Amino acid sequence: MPRISILIAESTCLIRKGLSSVIQKLGNVEILQSVSNKVELCDVVNRLKPDILIANPDMLDSNCEDLKKPFITANKMSLILISEDKSIEAKYNAEAFVHYKDDQSKILELIEEIVNQKAEKNRTNKSNDTLSSREQNILKHIALGLTNKEIADQLFISIHTVVTHRKNITQKLGIKSVSGLTVYAILNNLISMDEVK
Repeated sequence: MPRISILIAESTCLIRKGLSSVIQKLGNVEILQSVSNKVELCDVVNRLKPDILIANPDMLDSNCEDLKKPFITANKMSLILISEDKSIEAKYNAEAFVHYKDDQSKILELIEEIVNQKAEKNRTNKSNDTLSSREQNILKHIALGLTNKEIADQLFISIHTVVTHRKNITQKLGIKSVSGLTVYAILNNLISMDEVK
């Protein structure tokens, strides 16, 4: 499973180091960098493109207009705010809020929840990418009810190649039945309901 990348933006050294120490207890995360200067934050975010930005709101009130809601949404970043003022959460469309006085287990639990949500979103978004264009084409033909021989004839490939692609599709998607593959093809817009016989 790919690791979730995190960027910490906090001016206070002790808080930055403490957060890094706590976050490293999670297994599937990577701290890309800790930023202490709000002037360089925008450049670092643009360059590293983290999955999650953990930031003090004071770091976001910089000259960089990019760090407003549209930028965070466009980059599919999750934002976790560190502050004493919970009301600021809505201003930045943050997914979570960490209070400075929260204990380690509460912070870890909250960050782990966001990391797991991000990992699940990444897995879901990549499900279409797991199939090559040739596999998607073969899946489309399978969902349309064609036999291996018919698929081979239409695509000018051998039956053995069709069988190999079918095995790979089944393995990648974890779906063994033709009806299951058909449902997958419909849900992922490879075919329309009207095309199904």
